[in-house]
Amino acid sequence: MRIVLGGVRGSSPRSHPDFMRFGGATSSVLVENDAGARVVLDAGTGLRTLLPYLESADDRQPVLMLFTHYHLDHLIGLPPFPPLYNPEWGIVFAAPVREGVTVEAALKRLTDKPFWPAPFRARQHFIDLPEESDPSPFSHGPFVVRWCAVHHRNGCHAYRIEAPQTGETMAVVTDLELAASDEHERAALFRLCREPTPVDVLVMEGHGEASRFADWGHSTWPETIGFAKAVEARQLVITHHAPDDDDMSLSQRQLDVQALMPNACLGCEGMTLVWKRGESVLIARERA
Repeated sequence: MRIVLGGVRGSSPRSHPDFMRFGGATSSVLVENDAGARVVLDAGTGLRTLLPYLESADDRQPVLMLFTHYHLDHLIGLPPFPPLYNPEWGIVFAAPVREGVTVEAALKRLTDKPFWPAPFRARQHFIDLPEESDPSPFSHGPFVVRWCAVHHRNGCHAYRIEAPQTGETMAVVTDLELAASDEHERAALFRLCREPTPVDVLVMEGHGEASRFADWGHSTWPETIGFAKAVEARQLVITHHAPDDDDMSLSQRQLDVQALMPNACLGCEGMTLVWKRGESVLIARERA
């Protein structure tokens, strides 16, 4: 299993020299295997970073795109994404219905006039997932996808992706407010990341400081570390960095994070994580 972080910024993109190391593109994550199966989680401006991995067409294995939620920072990279105008390219859009809005309705609204001038030409398929994945997860090629709702305004879901043939697992958990989560929400998320085995890689938000973002639907990085330790994740990658957190502040946070949890790091735009289940140490490579 390979993970590529297309974008790791939250709320809004940044384009400035002070944001180059960690990157200014918003959330998008690719999970793939060596056989060409591909799953993308969210379509922020970081989707463009993933273009080299996604532009080839494959009739046998269309790309699966899952949405955690439909706030614009997680969606805005979709309308200008070049493969969506290739009639030979195939994609499956999937997400649970949130506040009565299906994935097809959300994307139609995003690309309808007066917001976008051109319809997608790629072969598209839309799937409405159940509110919870238990007891029926969703399969996409060699991957099994599970999910649960998390605490965030307008609804949001965390996803777990498993490769049963090799035993590799990862989870993407973003845009949740742990401090405001109720007992049911906490228990569901714990099960997602912990059962039947702890995830190998947990990609989870740690947006900023509690005093700055209370009631905004986000968690702080110390809360994220506490959760990762509780579920015994092998590797934690903290993402969804606040838009004003520049490279200097994030570099210091990286030191603070690793002092508390050595098997944790801050995500960088373009970071690639590659590992095999039998390996004792995760191999992580930042972008060149």
